[in-house]
Amino acid sequence: MSKKIDERIPQNSGVGTTIKEYVALQSPWNKLISYQEAMHYISRFESVLSAAVIQALRIIVPDYPERAQLMCEEAFQRLYMTGKYYGDDDGFGIHPFMCGDYPGALIGDKGDDALLMCGRCQDFGTYRCEKELDVCDWDIVGSELCRTTTMSLQGQAKASRERRPDGPTLDYMMVEAKGCGDRHCRIIAENREKYPAPPHALWESFGPAVTDDYKKYTQEEDTVEESMMFREECNYHFVNGTNNETDSSNQMMNMSTAASLYVLPAIEETVKRGYVTRKQADHILWCVLEAAGKAMFGERYAIKGLRDWMGVPNSIGEDGRLLAGLIEMQLQALVCSYEVEAFNEKECILVIDRSGLEITGTKDLPEAHLAMWYGMSKTLINAQWSCWEEDSPERKLRIKIAKKIDKFA
Repeated sequence: MSKKIDERIPQNSGVGTTIKEYVALQSPWNKLISYQEAMHYISRFESVLSAAVIQALRIIVPDYPERAQLMCEEAFQRLYMTGKYYGDDDGFGIHPFMCGDYPGALIGDKGDDALLMCGRCQDFGTYRCEKELDVCDWDIVGSELCRTTTMSLQGQAKASRERRPDGPTLDYMMVEAKGCGDRHCRIIAENREKYPAPPHALWESFGPAVTDDYKKYTQEEDTVEESMMFREECNYHFVNGTNNETDSSNQMMNMSTAASLYVLPAIEETVKRGYVTRKQADHILWCVLEAAGKAMFGERYAIKGLRDWMGVPNSIGEDGRLLAGLIEMQLQALVCSYEVEAFNEKECILVIDRSGLEITGTKDLPEAHLAMWYGMSKTLINAQWSCWEEDSPERKLRIKIAKKIDKFA
C-alpha cells in the first residue's frame, strides 16, 4: 500500500476460501454494506440531491405553472427522441403484436421497480392502464417532478407507438402523487376516444381521471415496502404482465435519475431560453447544493450515525478520511469507477470517472455532487477542511480533501 494511502483490507480478501462471498459495498475500514441496503442508501442520497437541485430551478423560474410546463416540455421531447431511436422492446417485454401507447405502461412499470418505487399494476386493459405505487424516495423533490415523470412516460409511449402499427393512444395522468401528500402515487392512462375529456396543457398532467370509479385502492396494511427483486413472494425477481423477468443483477438502474434525467436538463433548458446565463445557473446551483451539503451533517448525531454506518474506528478523528470514505461508498453504489490517489490524515485524493456520474448524459451532475461534497466537508469534518477539484485528467474528476484557508469561502 502506498505511503499516501492508509492500509486497508483488499476488497477481494478471502476469495478462494470456503466462506461465502457476498455482493456488498466495502468501506475503507472493512465494513460491508449489503447490496440491498446500498441501493436504498444511494437512492435516498440522490433524492436529497435532487430536492436541492429543484430549489435552484425554483429560484430561476418562480412561477409554478411556467416551471412545470418547461420541465414537462423538455422531458417529453427528450424522452420521446430517446425512445424513438433507442427503443428496447425486448428488454421491457413489449411483444411484437403490441401497438399504440400501451408499451409506455410496461416501460414505466419496470423503471419504477428498478428505482425501488414498489407497487403494482392495477389495470392493463384495452383502453386503460393503472399503476399504483406504495413507495417513492423521490416524493421529497416536489410535485413538479411528479408531473414531469408522467410526461416523460408519455413521450416514451409516443415513441414506442411510432415504431409500431397504429393503435390506441393513451393520455397518461398522475391522479395521486406522494409528492403532493397522497398515500400512493397513481398513474392512470386512458384512451380519449373511449373516455373523452377536455384537453389540458402539458403540465396539467394530474387528474382526475374519467375512470376514477375504476380505481383499485390498496389499503395501507396491504402495501409493500420493497421492490419485487427484494421480495421472497416474488422469488426475488421482477416479473411484469407480459412475463418479462429480471433479477436484481440486471434490474438495478443508476439511482441519480431525478436530478440527472429531469431537473438538471430543465435548468439547462432555462439557459437555452434565456432565463439565466450559464454562469448564473452554475452559481445558483452551487449555492443551494453547498448549503444542502452543510445541512446533512449540521447536527452532530448525524456524524456519529455515519461513522457507525461505515465502521470508522475511534482512532480516526476529524479529518478528510470521513468524507472520502463516504464518497467511496456513494461511488460504489452508483457503479462509478474511481482510483484512490491519497487517503491519509493529511489529505485524500480521489480520481473519479466522470462518465460514471453522467450515466444519463447530464454533464452537470459531477459538479452537483462536488458542490454537496464541499458543503459536507465543512460540517462532517470542520471548517478548516475543504473539498475541491484539482488537476483533473481528461474525462476525470480529481477531487482533493484537505485543510485549506480561503478568505472568500
